[in-house]
Amino acid sequence: MKSSWSALVVIAGLMVTVGTQAVHAQISNPIGVGVVGGTSSPTGGLSDLANSGWHAGAFIELNLPVVPVGFRLEGAWHQFHDKPFAGTNGTTGARIAAITLNATYAVLPLPIVKPYVIGGVGEYSVRATSFVGPLPPSGGVASSEFETTTETKFGINVGAGVRVQIASFAVFVEARWHDINTSGSNAQMIPVSVGLRF
Repeated sequence: MKSSWSALVVIAGLMVTVGTQAVHAQISNPIGVGVVGGTSSPTGGLSDLANSGWHAGAFIELNLPVVPVGFRLEGAWHQFHDKPFAGTNGTTGARIAAITLNATYAVLPLPIVKPYVIGGVGEYSVRATSFVGPLPPSGGVASSEFETTTETKFGINVGAGVRVQIASFAVFVEARWHDINTSGSNAQMIPVSVGLRF
């Protein structure tokens, strides 16, 4: 019985120590930088052009102590895998480069584990590609066609995540939905990210 109480006291002491370090880290470092990476899944019309791929990026973030609202400026590159034309040897593909300004809100402003919501606006460079070939021989030589279109458009994003503060750095997992105002139907995607904030 005595050993059980001793173990509980030790665990409680560790939790208080880690929590104190997490709060101190946030107060002393309200401005942080970080990196993100993960999967990117196209939705809507974009899913007709490309398959799921990957993304990587970096950000700078402001989190004031005690205040549940923060701000994040982020740049990311989303590379989608090519999608084959049905019944042909051609492919289509896409990539998106994005710069977004987002606000975060801690749903439960706890010292260690923090669920949060995130949303914001941004500028997105969307490039779509198509490759068809080889085409039937023209003058005895097989030929191919490669087409690229690029648009830079305004977009919005919303999502949610969970952050875990570990001493002087934090780890988070989040998912967001991006809607980009491209010509015709909007380009949409859902990246799922794992990030580190220092």
